[in-house]
Amino acid sequence: MSDEEAEELWRTLKDIGDLVGQAQAFNRANNSILMEVVRDLARTTPDPHKYIADMFERVSACADQGAIEKEAHPVAAEFRDAISRFFLTAGKNLKKRG
Repeated sequence: MSDEEAEELWRTLKDIGDLVGQAQAFNRANNSILMEVVRDLARTTPDPHKYIADMFERVSACADQGAIEKEAHPVAAEFRDAISRFFLTAGKNLKKRG
């Protein structure tokens, strides 16, 4: 590999790293915003934990309707794991405000 090729490869890897960092920041921001929205909605109901559980079931059903519906597929498994973590976190320390 020439020095020019190595330099180009380095720039490409740096660009990919920058893009991954941007995607992570975007994902964390969206996750935080959605967490607050879900918790606020749950707090408006008589049983916030039931609301969270019901919403988890509705969102989980989306995994079964997609193009990748086999449980063993890595994308489907990661989707299910991500929503499980999200709703478990949403349900923790959930108290009505006011």
